[in-house]
Amino acid sequence: MIPPSILVVDDEPHSLFGICQILTDEGFRVFPAPNGKEALDKLRTESIDIVITDEKMPGLSGMDLLSEIKKTDEQIPVILVTAYGSVSMAVESLKRGAFYFFEKPLFNNLGQFFAIIRQSLKSREMEREISHLRKEVIEKYSFPNIVGNHPRMNEMFEIIAKVARTDKTILIQGESGTGKDLIAKTIHYNSRRAEKPLVTVNCGALTDNLLTSELFGHKKGAFTGAVKDAVGRFEAAHGGTLILDEISEVPLHLQKTLLRIIEEKEFERVGDSRSIKVDVRILATTNRILKEEVDRGNFREDLYYRLSIVPLTIPALRERISDIPLLVNYFLERFQQGKLSLRVEPAVLEGLKSHRWPGNVRELANVVQQMIIFCDQSCLTVNDLPLNLSDRKGVNDQAKTGRIDLTKLISDLEKKWIVGKLKEADWNQQKTARLLGITRKQLINRIKKYDVEKIRKRFPRI
Repeated sequence: MIPPSILVVDDEPHSLFGICQILTDEGFRVFPAPNGKEALDKLRTESIDIVITDEKMPGLSGMDLLSEIKKTDEQIPVILVTAYGSVSMAVESLKRGAFYFFEKPLFNNLGQFFAIIRQSLKSREMEREISHLRKEVIEKYSFPNIVGNHPRMNEMFEIIAKVARTDKTILIQGESGTGKDLIAKTIHYNSRRAEKPLVTVNCGALTDNLLTSELFGHKKGAFTGAVKDAVGRFEAAHGGTLILDEISEVPLHLQKTLLRIIEEKEFERVGDSRSIKVDVRILATTNRILKEEVDRGNFREDLYYRLSIVPLTIPALRERISDIPLLVNYFLERFQQGKLSLRVEPAVLEGLKSHRWPGNVRELANVVQQMIIFCDQSCLTVNDLPLNLSDRKGVNDQAKTGRIDLTKLISDLEKKWIVGKLKEADWNQQKTARLLGITRKQLINRIKKYDVEKIRKRFPRI
């Protein structure tokens, strides 16, 4: 591994040499700089993990250098060192973003000095990891991960591109499994609030009292069990986005409170009379048609219109059957973990297109995962379709004769189950027999019956 790099800045040659020497002896890569200007030049050309700078220097002081560094890289730890320290100077350096303020001579307390350096390195690594994770999240919820080429999907992409840049409240409607949560997160991570908090609350999973506390927080003693102050989801999402999942489940008496908060951008914690101002963008999702809930008297009309400034309806999978090949290829790439690259038989895609998909894209994702697990070859065939889907094909094929070969269906299912358990047990027959609840002799008989050894020899690494 490449050792961490430290930029040391000091106008006093002996001090600069001494600090660089002890850091080099500790195994660090050290870059010396006699003044602030050269330090900034090195930061532009070298990959620096930590900056250690003297405070009292002609030209650019250590405090000024700290300010300049933070303008270009807020994450890099800067340790200020001085022989003329004071409490006010230490406080000021920390306000400007210094990691630590250390007094000379360093050589009298090298143990603490190295401990501070190790802490700053951990801080730097953590910031890098957070930045990497944030980048992964942004990539995950970018448009390429919303798969579809159907005209209704293209229309939705255009709407998302326009509304993501605004702060407008958006109502996202669609059946379960269509990807409402993915759309909501995509909007957030493509907005100007992408670096701010994204908070989700499932309105249908909480009782009335718990939902109120979850949304607005509470003061200590507000109710039985409130042993300390609690921050609500609105407050936690300040500056960012709040996703109200299954908004249709919010009780009527709480809908009026929600309306006031959305309009006035302030609320009170449970048990507290003080108002808290918040800057939050609202994205609401529901698997119901909210206008119909308004007509039934289950949802406030004024709140409906406030939430649906931009209504977005995600089409069900059965309404965009032409997207199934794209989705299948996407899920194959996503779920093939170390398996041979699988192709898809055209008949499989036709079989998938004939299904009604009540679980929508989520159901299709599960089906593709099942097919990958049980596939015995390098190509997905109709034999790899789950039983409920292959039954449809079987019924269509056998409609002419009026008969269904139940024995074959059961045999095919048994074969898939046995192969799946053998793979799970790494082809250990004794362990597989235990998993199946049969004897090893019974398992051997079935392995011979279905010629499973042939499958293993052909695909030994599956």
